Amino acid sequence: MKLVSKDGIEMMDIRSLELQGDVLVVRGKVMGSMPTTIHLRPEDLWQAWGLVTWRMVLALPRLMWMGYRRSRAAAPAAAK
Repeated sequence: MKLVSKDGIEMMDIRSLELQGDVLVVRGKVMGSMPTTIHLRPEDLWQAWGLVTWRMVLALPRLMWMGYRRSRAAAPAAAK
């Protein structure tokens, strides 16, 4: 999964999400070259939940559907 800026510049490429005990571990590369490991504790996730609005929650099914359709449309093009 890639996180990009509004200008389309890749900010982070997330390679894996793991659960180690009660910590969510995110591994990836920042700015395309700097490997990083981020540890999200339960209290960090709770604070992040506070950033989520009802509008976002209601939009998530639509966004997931759009992502699914776009990934399926891109898959045949990548195989060529």
